[in-house]
Amino acid sequence: MNYQYEIIVNNELYKYNEPIKSDYSNLSRNELEFRLHTFITHLLENDFEKLCNMIYRHDVDEVKFGNALKLPDVDQQAWKITHLVIDREMEKIKMREMYKAYKQEQNRKTLEQTD
Repeated sequence: MNYQYEIIVNNELYKYNEPIKSDYSNLSRNELEFRLHTFITHLLENDFEKLCNMIYRHDVDEVKFGNALKLPDVDQQAWKITHLVIDREMEKIKMREMYKAYKQEQNRKTLEQTD
């Protein structure tokens, strides 16, 4: 990535408190929630299409997202959407771990059968 372009992208991300990838492992859950909430609030107020694309990309349930949008104010909507995104990402992590454990067990059984 072009160095100047990288600086611009990073500045834009920080402008809306969206953490860059290298920050994720160092953030507490509370800090992640706060930054994501700030970013989602910005999207709700300024770029709803980008928010919808993000929701789609993270595979958040459309009905739950729609219900979040029915909340009375932007702050409540943003907090609900923040938790939907984080909860969905946690579900995906758990599913990957379960799949990995399953594959390892299958490999172990295969190795035992060849002995």
